[in-house]
Amino acid sequence: MGDDRVCNYIGIRADEDREGYISHKPNITPVYPFKEDGITRADVQRILDAAGLGLPAYYKWRSRSGCYFCFFQQKIEWVGLLENHPDLFEEAKAYERAGPEGLGRYTWRQNESLEELSRPERIAQIKPDHAKRIARERARQPHRTLVEILADFQEFEREKPCLICQL
Repeated sequence: MGDDRVCNYIGIRADEDREGYISHKPNITPVYPFKEDGITRADVQRILDAAGLGLPAYYKWRSRSGCYFCFFQQKIEWVGLLENHPDLFEEAKAYERAGPEGLGRYTWRQNESLEELSRPERIAQIKPDHAKRIARERARQPHRTLVEILADFQEFEREKPCLICQL
């Protein structure tokens, strides 16, 4: 890139509250096409479904796309990587190191190596903890009527829904 003018397209959706990495080089301009067009997660799902693609299979156990060794993975996602792609888990594990005295330790997870996380007793702890956290999050969400749920989709354009949808 050098000093050439560059547009850096960043795939962050309109419903995400983050910016991603921003270069401080004056020749690099960040562009957020999804944010600019108001594209949300529901829109992405609709676009993928309409194209006959659907969500990638890894969304069954991951909350985002990205590298298999992403720093931002949750513990349950590391477990998902171990169970779905043990070869990639081992590759990520190989990057970790317990440095010699004084040089410190490098791990993907703070205070826990992937070796420690992959132990059966630790996995047996992570899975129910994650399920409890999800249950707590769902319990905090307000109850929504069907019309409110359907309003999230652009295809739903009726001004006055029937009584069933208003329940």
